[in-house]
Amino acid sequence: MTITIRDLRAITTKPAKSNLVIVKVLTSEPGLYGLGCATFTQRWHAVVTAIEKHLKPFALGRDVMRNEEFFRMAMVHSYWRNGPVLNNAISGVDQALWDIRGKLAGMPVHDLLGGRQREAANVYVHADGETPEEVTDNVLRYMDEGHRHIRVQMGG
Repeated sequence: MTITIRDLRAITTKPAKSNLVIVKVLTSEPGLYGLGCATFTQRWHAVVTAIEKHLKPFALGRDVMRNEEFFRMAMVHSYWRNGPVLNNAISGVDQALWDIRGKLAGMPVHDLLGGRQREAANVYVHADGETPEEVTDNVLRYMDEGHRHIRVQMGG
C-alpha cells in the first residue's frame, strides 16, 4: 500500500521571542505525520509562503517513501537557483518525510542515516539581558544548571 502526502502545513511559533517555522506533513495513513524545522528567523513569512504556495501543491499526492526524489526535484531540478527562503522550506519538508520514514521503520532517523557518529556534542545557551546585572544573573543561572558553554550578550 502506498502512503501519500495528504496535506502540508506551516506552523509558526515564537518561543523566547524567536520566530520559528515547523512543517507538518500529514499522510493518507490516519495518525501518521512527520515534523521538520523550516526556520529562517529573518524571513519566516516568506518561508511560510514558500511552503504553502510553492511546495504544498508540488507535494500533495506524492509517495512519502520517495523523499529523495522529492528533495531532488524541489532542490536540484528547479529552473532558478534556490536561496535561503526556499532552502529552509524544502529542508523542513525533507526532515518531516524522514521523520515519517523513521516512524514507519520503528527507528530513529539517525539509525536510518547510518547510526550515531558521536556520544555527545558541545552546545551553548544564550544568556542576555537589558542590564549588566540581568546578564550576570542569567549567566549564573545557566552555570548553576550545569551548562559549560554560554553565549553572553546584552540587549538585542
